[in-house]
Amino acid sequence: MITKEYIVSEIGNLISQERLLEKLLERASRAPEDPREVAFLWNLATECRDHARILSRHRRELERTAPEIPYPRWPRGKGPQPDDALHQARDLAQRLSADYRSSETLADDPYLRKFLTILSLEHDRRALELTGIADGVCIFSDLDVPEPAEVDGEGEED
Repeated sequence: MITKEYIVSEIGNLISQERLLEKLLERASRAPEDPREVAFLWNLATECRDHARILSRHRRELERTAPEIPYPRWPRGKGPQPDDALHQARDLAQRLSADYRSSETLADDPYLRKFLTILSLEHDRRALELTGIADGVCIFSDLDVPEPAEVDGEGEED
């Protein structure tokens, strides 16, 4: 039988990983030259912060006295370099996806179970996007579309 303490512990582990992923993405945002990729990585880091916040709320509902999960800290100048942080973030996103999938069945709360399912799929997608960025593929290249042709007053092209 799965105990409440075990579920609280597993959610705590997911929170720790989300917070580490947030820090890695912030560090990785220093690597790309394309400002859209920099902004994209910062947005992903913000999403990780939101995931950890929501998971913390669910954890507190299960166990009011559960201790807070601290953010990871690196000694000054000792953290991963931006390129290495990008690769670590990709690997962590892949692990997190699997961890979310395995945690789905632990939750009795249907909202928590649905949230874990959504996060599993999201981290699968995130791992693919981070792989593209790490491999030097511009994930925004399909957005560079030429402007549409001018249209005259009747809706026909010149």
